[in-house]
Amino acid sequence: MTEDELQTRVIENLRALRKKAGLSQEKLADKADISRQMMNDIEGRRRWLTKGTLVKLANALEIDVYELFIPSAKENGSTKEEYDVIAEKIVRQVKEAVDNALENLQFD
Repeated sequence: MTEDELQTRVIENLRALRKKAGLSQEKLADKADISRQMMNDIEGRRRWLTKGTLVKLANALEIDVYELFIPSAKENGSTKEEYDVIAEKIVRQVKEAVDNALENLQFD
């Protein structure tokens, strides 16, 4: 994967999640405490996200940051339904792995 492909993935996911939340660019910018111009530049691919801005946007969208990096159904050639099933399974497996790891930790 190239940096350009990664940027495309993150921006497309950001845009889709923003629309799913029913937010305009302006409302998301306000909610994330970033400038409206910055939000426009990010979605317009004129500016790349810093770690801090990624966190602000994820928090404003009420998602985990990693969700911005997951390949879309369109990108991996699956139908939306297939993609949703696969993504749900992956998230469930990750949560189970984390829960198991936490159960095996011993605190002194």
